[in-house]
Amino acid sequence: MEKTNIRALILEALMLIDVEGEYSHKVIDMALEKYSYLSKADRGFFSRVVHGVVEYRLQLDFIIKKYNNGKRVKPVIREILRMAIYQMLYMDRVPDRAIINEAVNLVKQRRLNALTGFVNGILRKISAEKESISFDDIGIKYSMPEFLLDIIKENTGEYFDKTLEYFLSNRPLSVRVNTSKSDVTDVIKELEDGNIKVENSKLNDSVLYISGFDKVDDIPAIKSGKCYITDVSSSMISKLIIPDNIKKAVDVCAAPGGKSFLLADKADGEAVIYSCDVSENKVNLIIENVKVQGFKNINPVVADARVFDERFAESDLVLADLPCSGIGIIGKKPDIKYRLDPEGTELLSALQKEILDNVSKYVKKGGELIFSTCTLNRAENEENVSNFLKNHSDFKPVDLTDRLTGKLLEHFDTEELKKGYLKLIPGRDDCDGFFIAVFRRDND
Repeated sequence: MEKTNIRALILEALMLIDVEGEYSHKVIDMALEKYSYLSKADRGFFSRVVHGVVEYRLQLDFIIKKYNNGKRVKPVIREILRMAIYQMLYMDRVPDRAIINEAVNLVKQRRLNALTGFVNGILRKISAEKESISFDDIGIKYSMPEFLLDIIKENTGEYFDKTLEYFLSNRPLSVRVNTSKSDVTDVIKELEDGNIKVENSKLNDSVLYISGFDKVDDIPAIKSGKCYITDVSSSMISKLIIPDNIKKAVDVCAAPGGKSFLLADKADGEAVIYSCDVSENKVNLIIENVKVQGFKNINPVVADARVFDERFAESDLVLADLPCSGIGIIGKKPDIKYRLDPEGTELLSALQKEILDNVSKYVKKGGELIFSTCTLNRAENEENVSNFLKNHSDFKPVDLTDRLTGKLLEHFDTEELKKGYLKLIPGRDDCDGFFIAVFRRDND
């Protein structure tokens, strides 16, 4: 088999992301599936460089502009410079001289020989001076657009810097054990017997951090449905669900199905759970994942959360993890920070209000509505809570201090818990940013 040029593959991926507008996580996943024969080292190198270049794009472009005196650069040359500079600053696998040589080779492969001297010269200069490169602007230091810095600061307070650092850190994958099928201790032993490193989450004892594997899809415990990939933050919904007397529930924005699984895991096996999303493609993904998990009481259906559907009326629990700006998951999906704008976040907030207004009609008297997002944005979180309670007088916030105990109760802001919501903050909490609110409909 002819050896794949891993750096040419990285360049192709970066061009798809920056020039064609593809999402980095999708490009990485597709490439790793297509080139599944790559070694573990090459797979890791590919993922790290592609993800890292996207993460640090603003900072890398600042450096290029500084050393190029602000001149325009061809898109393909810009990507070659970005990937070389990222490696020189943030990786130690390859010496700088080899990184520069490989960058020049990529220029030649693209038949841009006239630019080899330019690329060689600028990279050599950066290599010689990299120890003295500094960033006075916090937006450049953390590669974060200005308007997002303001939102993150408002919503993280004293953890602002730690949150920005967390977004740029390399984190292990997290999985939640399907406790109705497997014991956490048994899953840990199985993973460790497969030479996978395992750490327990401090927030949720059914969630594990795993590392040291090659292909996640090949892990037997995941393939068999004993656990599934999910972040600790979203798994915290399971701590707020009271499973008693849940006979009917609906997850209105469910794909790929993780929250439906934690609901099925907590509820009685006879409970009917509708797992819904707006398109057949998304629901097909839920269907495939349900097969792996083995839950018989989950019913995947196509449904628009904005439109009333009689099938879901009189539900004991409605779970609404709504479309949002995704600011809390920038660490996993760095493209988010370059695609968002203030107008877009306002539109999302309006969409969330529309969905909440509709799905609240599904909640029976005495039933509950759980609203969540993976963002750090008051307009999409606290303001939505206030707006919902103002316009739905038959709903009241649930005091969450009654649902958390011990160290977990002490961990969160008591005043926020009493108002019916909790926030997970990257840097304070070892997970993505997340927001969960719980409302109960009056019996009257």
